[in-house]
Amino acid sequence: MTKKIISSCALGFIALGYSNLTHAETKHTHKLSLGLAVAQSQSIYEGGKDRTQAFPAIDYKYKRFYFQGGELGFHVVDSKLWDLKIGIGADFIGDKDRGDSPELKDMSSLGFPVSAGIEATYKSPIGYFSARQTHEITNKHGGSSFKLGYSAYIPVKSWVLIPSLSWQKYSDDVVNYYFGVDAASVTEDRPLYQTGSSATKNLAVMVLKPITEKVRFLGNVGVTQYGNEVTNSPIISEDHSLSVFMGFTYKIF
Repeated sequence: MTKKIISSCALGFIALGYSNLTHAETKHTHKLSLGLAVAQSQSIYEGGKDRTQAFPAIDYKYKRFYFQGGELGFHVVDSKLWDLKIGIGADFIGDKDRGDSPELKDMSSLGFPVSAGIEATYKSPIGYFSARQTHEITNKHGGSSFKLGYSAYIPVKSWVLIPSLSWQKYSDDVVNYYFGVDAASVTEDRPLYQTGSSATKNLAVMVLKPITEKVRFLGNVGVTQYGNEVTNSPIISEDHSLSVFMGFTYKIF
């Protein structure tokens, strides 16, 4: 499974998690939703391929423990106004396959990083404000990231709209791991490239629609804008990436 498709899977898990979060007042020992969805994502790598793929989704909670968006974690605080959680999960920052680009196949292969993180969310009357800090713990790049986000929950008849904005800063270790060119990968047409930390900006709109008491439709359209430290890389051809996601979930219990 390529990194782009994994990222799209995470988007679906997050959609499930958000919809459950908005109904946190209902307390159950176990909560489980399963889903099936299709995601399309755009590659920013030189010669990279856009991907469309179907995949399953799993969202599970047991008391304060959860498995969502490929992350296993624990809610330290889960109140009406505040949420504080810690978790470990796959690193969805970059593309380990470099878009399966034939032009970049000779470059050093990338691993599958796992990061530990802590996230705080304030549930205000006008939306959810969040801050998240992560650090890679499997010695693939040893980098970190910091993210600020905002999302709103807007009912429109039987639909729910969830617009969101985020800004995320990545350390230079992360940027060079996914977008840099090391000495072993230099060619006549691909110069050495190492840079500093960089930030991305993301805008997305998610929609949720209950079909029955247990079945729900969800969809998302999002765009990510990359910083100059990424777009100046000789292996990058685009300064933004578009993703589209849609699917159905079924609440087991």
